Amino acid sequence: MDGLKFFHQLIIILGFSIPVIYIFNKIKLPSIIGFLMTGILIGPFGLKLIDDVAGIQLMADIGVAFLLFTIGIEIQLSRFLKHLTEILLTGGLQILCTFVVGMSIGLTMQLSVGQSIFIGFILVHSSSALILKILKDRSDENSPQGRISIGVILFQDMMVVPMMLLIPFLAGGSGPGAQEIIWKLAKSILIIACLLVAARYIVPFILERLVNMKMRDVLVIASVVIAMGIAWITESLGLSLAIGAFLAGLALADTEFTHQILSDINPIRDVFLSVFFVSFGMILNLDFLRENTVYIVLISFFIILIKAAIVFGLVRLLGYPLRVMLLSGILLSQIGEFSFVLASQGFKNNIISSQIYQTFIGASVLTFILTPLLVAAVYHILARNRLYKVTDDSTSTHRIDAKNHVIICGMGLNGKNLVRVLKDTAINYAVIDLNFQNIKKAKSKGDKNTIWGDAASVEILRRANVEAARVMVIAISDRFLTKTCLSNAKALNPNLHVIVRTKYLADIEDLLSLGADDVIPEEFETSIQIFSRVLKMFHIPNSIILAQGNIIRNKSYGVFREVRYTQEAFDQISQLLAQGTIETYFIAAKNPIIGQSIRDVNLKAQSGAMIINIIRDNQTITNPPAEFIFQAGDQLVLFGSHSAIDLGLKILDGNNDDNGAA
Repeated sequence: MDGLKFFHQLIIILGFSIPVIYIFNKIKLPSIIGFLMTGILIGPFGLKLIDDVAGIQLMADIGVAFLLFTIGIEIQLSRFLKHLTEILLTGGLQILCTFVVGMSIGLTMQLSVGQSIFIGFILVHSSSALILKILKDRSDENSPQGRISIGVILFQDMMVVPMMLLIPFLAGGSGPGAQEIIWKLAKSILIIACLLVAARYIVPFILERLVNMKMRDVLVIASVVIAMGIAWITESLGLSLAIGAFLAGLALADTEFTHQILSDINPIRDVFLSVFFVSFGMILNLDFLRENTVYIVLISFFIILIKAAIVFGLVRLLGYPLRVMLLSGILLSQIGEFSFVLASQGFKNNIISSQIYQTFIGASVLTFILTPLLVAAVYHILARNRLYKVTDDSTSTHRIDAKNHVIICGMGLNGKNLVRVLKDTAINYAVIDLNFQNIKKAKSKGDKNTIWGDAASVEILRRANVEAARVMVIAISDRFLTKTCLSNAKALNPNLHVIVRTKYLADIEDLLSLGADDVIPEEFETSIQIFSRVLKMFHIPNSIILAQGNIIRNKSYGVFREVRYTQEAFDQISQLLAQGTIETYFIAAKNPIIGQSIRDVNLKAQSGAMIINIIRDNQTITNPPAEFIFQAGDQLVLFGSHSAIDLGLKILDGNNDDNGAA
């Protein structure tokens, strides 16, 4: 494409996206639909402002690659490998079941066996970009439905290779044999493993040396090269850009570079990803859609129904609750971008007719548009009805033998640390977790009161004897599950003290309105830890630091409601800080003031800090006289302004910071 033309098309895409997204935001519809509508509006079947859809496809592919790169970083390799069996099982069964259904549909339509197999191929795939965008917008990547959906689409992407190899065979040509297909698939798995190991150990080594250069632009360039370089390698070896980008992200997860890389990559990703969704809208033939509206709409709903039902059943077999089954099914119910690649190849090889191809394109774009709406509707219905309604039937659940205990929902890092402390202090507790491996490990360590299940389920809560519990701690990643668990726990036991950990400030008010007693937002607690340590460096008393922390909590997110500060309290703290502070100083051996008197050191005159007490041999000497001689082991209590204390400590140290401040 001509460089200037490329620039003009990019300006048109981004320029038209802004007002469309603004309108969709005002009417509270997902931005993804706004991008799709922008593509329909400016594309070759709309205003014809852009007629070269293939020319912008590269930007679209880059957007998907960057999205998968950032998702790979946030998922983390250790967590991904922990659920690898579940991913392979769900992904494999989803492909098998959907393929069989698609092939059956083709045979029912009296298509040939080759055509029917091809229908199964293109029906199998779901959209990586759409699903990941929805999950990321809702911060649901680490939820059960997020984990299942990401696993399935990655498995689907791997299967593109053998499907592409079979297209010549389905077209009636001399396609590859079974041995070649198996070898290609095995080679793909080997390539993935080698790249993952190499990236895991080589890339961080390179990045560390680049970071030591202390040049921000070098790290940005390196991040882009790593993401797109590994993606390019996988595509060159017969896999997709998407898989390579995801592997690059997984390799960099859990390293000290992840947060900076994400901040550098995210703006670039968002621009290219918006182009992807716009380009998707451009391929919808509006003339064909008008002529076959009813037919295409019915097929769209049929595709969504079939694909959602298959995933729903598979997730049910894994033992997940209805909420996860519904969301997983809807998330994976659309047609994916790789289906378009396969469909175009099938059309070029005369496997499918122009009529089938255009119908497939129209129905697929409609599934793209409908999926975000259906996902939003399911979340709304679940939130409104709470899905798990509390009933009076409390006799059907076998309860654990515990009272006045703590219920811990989620066995992540926070949950495990809390269990360790409760064990040491002999406080009874029960643990609920949806990860069976966590529960299995806990039971093997002798934790009998561990329950596998959904903490939002009323039956599971009753199993944990929530009515007799004293405290519940909710430390799980799923935002919706957290709110449902809180609501049902409070309905079963209104006196239960519930502490909720959340990543997001936006959830605080909702959690408090649902009855949470304490909400601990991670980012705010981190900020409090930072300023507390800064204040300690300036010798601010712990009482003042604690008070300031509580003030921030009360003013910023209203968590600790029992701590309420008026303006008078703020003024008192300010006055106290202005008046001065108290600090202690230990006289270590070889300190230069040993053997000198208070008059000799003349601390007050030199710094403004005053010695008000001295502790020697566990005896306190108040207002020590000027003739008092310092000895090793004395502990001085100093009073003065913050600057006076700073200067006084330096004088007592003999300008040596390595001695004495306690």
